[in-house]
Amino acid sequence: MKKYHAFAASCVIGAATLSAPAQAACWTELSATAAQVRTMETLLMVSALRCRNQGVNLLDGYNQFVRQSRGALDNVNGSLRTHFASSGGMNAYDRYVTSVANRYGGGVDGLSCNDVGSILTDALAANGSLPELTAVARSAGVAPSLPGGRCAVIAGLKR
Repeated sequence: MKKYHAFAASCVIGAATLSAPAQAACWTELSATAAQVRTMETLLMVSALRCRNQGVNLLDGYNQFVRQSRGALDNVNGSLRTHFASSGGMNAYDRYVTSVANRYGGGVDGLSCNDVGSILTDALAANGSLPELTAVARSAGVAPSLPGGRCAVIAGLKR
């Protein structure tokens, strides 16, 4: 898989600038991973539309990615809906995914249509495998917004 260093820096900065809804639930490892893959999918969708206007056709590849990854993407969205069920339900989920799409609407500094094409190629190579899609998102430096932060992990003490 390729590294997308400039993109990773932009994502970290972008994730920090999204506002958090009041009383957001903390993010478990499962929900944070779901957010990462969903963020990558949204980046690919918005970028494919934006790049089309620049004469770069990524839509065919994006549509193939969605078809072959349908099961994994449904799983991810189910995890996100479960996460938001405790902090505003579907309205909170809808606001979250809209904020992710808006984040990428104008493009990402340091990420060209060719870079997006490379991420898409890697996502297609994952062939719908959620663990592999997660690895692609991590390699691409996708850092989702996690309003409320990650849940604290407290190790139990044994006597």
